[in-house]
Amino acid sequence: MRVGIAIGGSLPEVAALAGRAEAAGLESVWLAELDHSAFVQAAAAISATERIGVGTAVALAFPRSPTITAMTAWDLDEMSGDRFMLGLGPQVKRVMEARFSVSVEKPAPQMREYVQALRTVWAANRGEPVVHEGESYKITMPTFHGQPRPERRDTPILLAAVGPLLSRVCGEVADGLLGHPLASPRYLREAVAPAIATGLERSGRPSGACPISAMVMVSVGHDEVAARRAARRQIAFYATTPSYRPILAMHGRGALPRDLRRAFVNHDQDLMASLIDDELLDAIAIAGRPDEALDRLRAWEGVAERVILGVPWYGMTPDRLRGAIEAALDLGSHLADTTRRRERDRA
Repeated sequence: MRVGIAIGGSLPEVAALAGRAEAAGLESVWLAELDHSAFVQAAAAISATERIGVGTAVALAFPRSPTITAMTAWDLDEMSGDRFMLGLGPQVKRVMEARFSVSVEKPAPQMREYVQALRTVWAANRGEPVVHEGESYKITMPTFHGQPRPERRDTPILLAAVGPLLSRVCGEVADGLLGHPLASPRYLREAVAPAIATGLERSGRPSGACPISAMVMVSVGHDEVAARRAARRQIAFYATTPSYRPILAMHGRGALPRDLRRAFVNHDQDLMASLIDDELLDAIAIAGRPDEALDRLRAWEGVAERVILGVPWYGMTPDRLRGAIEAALDLGSHLADTTRRRERDRA
């Protein structure tokens, strides 16, 4: 099981954290798109490293033309020496419309076509006579037909997915699935993996063509109560969104979003956190003392090819957020060491 970590902050902080993750032996670093461009952050991480994989988790697809995304991904892949991974996500409808002024009615079919359009642009840049003409995108001039670059690879594409429709699309067209932090090993095993398998079968692809990268929420520290409270807040914030109700329903908490939404509207973070009970917290997050975390991470073995350690950020001050990332880096370093020892022992 490979070990990555989600990092963030100012561009100098991103560069420094990427360098530390590489020195610690982690397999990859991942950049989110909240207040900063995931692609610009990825460039900062690439510039500060030599070996570690660098991915977006996630860059938003639909506010961007597929051609622009394809060009950007190839630039970053070239800059990194084939270390870049393009993680794309659809974002929820309310945010797409209110923040980006983009309306998407059928995100799963459109994402499938988006990926196909990306591959068309890359194929054209290698010199192939291809165009893309679909329902959402028509790209009849995918390149300016400069010097063909037949040696260039398709940048690996990972899609963020929660429900069965996008998970199936991942199986059909993507090189991997990025799990959401509001998930559990059980949910990935029982809901996501079967949908991926259906997509793989539909497209005639081999069984291992779309592995899962699990985004595991990690909140550890010597103040166990504070660490668990931070994870409760983050789970509560995510759970206000209807898209994540199936995960909660699998764990017997299908009615929880109603009460969380009321507390969220009233800006009552303490009440939101209190609504996340210990059983649900421990099903989703690794929260508490650092010495317990390595054993807890084993729950993802056999479910995910890669775990990406992500920290709670909702309601966190910049200092606490930096401390949380530092703790996750330490955990990632220990986990990477343990994984390498196991591989040596098996060899």
